[in-house]
Amino acid sequence: MLPFLAQGHLIRFLALANQMARRFAFTITIATTPLNVRHLQATTATQPCPRIHFAALPFNSADHGLPPETENTDSLPHHLIVDLCHASTSLEPPFRALIRDIGASPRGEWRAASVERM
Repeated sequence: MLPFLAQGHLIRFLALANQMARRFAFTITIATTPLNVRHLQATTATQPCPRIHFAALPFNSADHGLPPETENTDSLPHHLIVDLCHASTSLEPPFRALIRDIGASPRGEWRAASVERM
């Protein structure tokens, strides 16, 4: 799962991942920026789900002209949200690499080819 970089999206994706992991016994990976991963891990610390994994995709907001350590819309002034959206495209290469790695893992039961660029 690759949620939009907004707190409301991150929390909703985590809730969906929990439901899917429990109902269908899926293993879910939520990919996002390092600070967002830390927040999600802290959120799940009291009730961890062993079927939910987090993958931190490299992201440095300052590389994109954003204030340091701003990795979601909650930590940005409104006029910079569009800049964060543009910066989020830099997550595509590491996300594609993650999909390849998951698809190539010995336990991977699906093919990375099923995820195509739209």
